[in-house]
Amino acid sequence: MSPAPFIIGISLVGIGFLTGLSGALIPGPLFAFVISDTLKKGALSGPLTIIGHISVEFPLIVALVVLGLELMKDYFTQFEPLIYAMGGFALLLISLFIIKEARVAVEVRSSEKEIRVTKYNSSIFAGFLLTAFNPSFVPWWMGIGFPVLFNGFKQLALMGIFLVILGHFLSDFAWYSFVSFSFAKGKNFFVGKRYELTMLAIAVFLIALGVLFFVKGATGYF
Repeated sequence: MSPAPFIIGISLVGIGFLTGLSGALIPGPLFAFVISDTLKKGALSGPLTIIGHISVEFPLIVALVVLGLELMKDYFTQFEPLIYAMGGFALLLISLFIIKEARVAVEVRSSEKEIRVTKYNSSIFAGFLLTAFNPSFVPWWMGIGFPVLFNGFKQLALMGIFLVILGHFLSDFAWYSFVSFSFAKGKNFFVGKRYELTMLAIAVFLIALGVLFFVKGATGYF
């Protein structure tokens, strides 16, 4: 006797959630940015950054479903050096911005609330940028994401794909909301010199990663 569709649906959401965590839990540029952005703006930085992340992720998922894995592999192989080089350049720009911001100790005052709200727009854009130019993003979806989507399709057709995607997006929001909330709660610890050193440490990490990506992309051409 086959499991009821409801049970299958719940399991597909769970699979999407757990496989999504396999990517989200790995520290990388998005994780580093969310920490730095949270210390400047507050707990909404995490979920808003993920909105930018999903704005890149969703079209890729559609492309994987419509075009299939082989075409996506050929596309990534053809443009891999350019993606690495552009990703490295984007990381270097963001790290320089973080270093600049680290020079100013940010305190949360009620009079600053309006300024902070307008600055949240950059959180969404950064989520978009760091996802679009992350060289590991497409390979993760080809190696892990696509088989999970295909399994969902075999179970419940298009509804199965939707449930897997739902679980995946929930994992992104849950993890980065947790990270953002945790650092926002401990924000009083990250003041003055501690704040500046934390920002500089994150910037150094992003610079190292950016240089690595840029060199890898450049050597792909030369």
